[in-house]
Amino acid sequence: MIDAHIHLDDKRFDKDRHYLIKQALDAGIKQFITPAVTSSGFAKLKELSNHYPSIIPAYGLHPYFINQHKKNDIKYLDMWLSANKSCAVGECGLDYFLKDLDKDIQQFYFDAQIELAKKHHLPLILHARGAVDAVFCALKNANYYNAMIHSYNGSIEQTRQLIDKGVKFSFGGAIYNPNAHKLHKLVKYCPLDSIMFETDAPDQNSYPDFKLRNEPINLIKVINYYSQLTNHNLEQVKSQSSITCLHFFK
Repeated sequence: MIDAHIHLDDKRFDKDRHYLIKQALDAGIKQFITPAVTSSGFAKLKELSNHYPSIIPAYGLHPYFINQHKKNDIKYLDMWLSANKSCAVGECGLDYFLKDLDKDIQQFYFDAQIELAKKHHLPLILHARGAVDAVFCALKNANYYNAMIHSYNGSIEQTRQLIDKGVKFSFGGAIYNPNAHKLHKLVKYCPLDSIMFETDAPDQNSYPDFKLRNEPINLIKVINYYSQLTNHNLEQVKSQSSITCLHFFK
């Protein structure tokens, strides 16, 4: 199994990261796609990926942190991608859920990162909270669809259009909520070969443990629940989602 989106560089893992990675590896989770969110975190993530071969780094500028980003960070990210291995550009995208995040500033950083992904021939790891239409519009404007939307929660119509363009989706602990009927319908609609699975740890722990720190081992819970929800064979789900990850992130 591969965790398609986890923040193992987060300081909340500093005290027990080694134990949590070993626990997950022993349980069959062999790789962790770990996206940086600010330029100040690039060096730490690179160091961790050198120490733990199972951590696969990606580098980007997250919309949550636009107040920490500087326009020169785009040039720095370009140079970093030229000099360091990265499986993707991201986490980047748009967030319209948090109302104090300036949409125009978000758009500047997002559009610039799409162009960097094109330049470096890398996929995009996308954040699209309350902004699926706007994210899709940006991809269309750039004519670049080599992208995965993490923690996806769009409409069926949005999903149909994205699938037609080859965009992938990642689902995490939110599907575990028995009251998430709309999300369950969406998950069932998505073809298995368009899906990856994630924890987004240390955030987004699954129902009912929302306030507890999320951990890498919880990926198994997500995959098991998906298998039960969709009546897919568990081993097939593990195999296909891993293949999708390997092909997408190369």
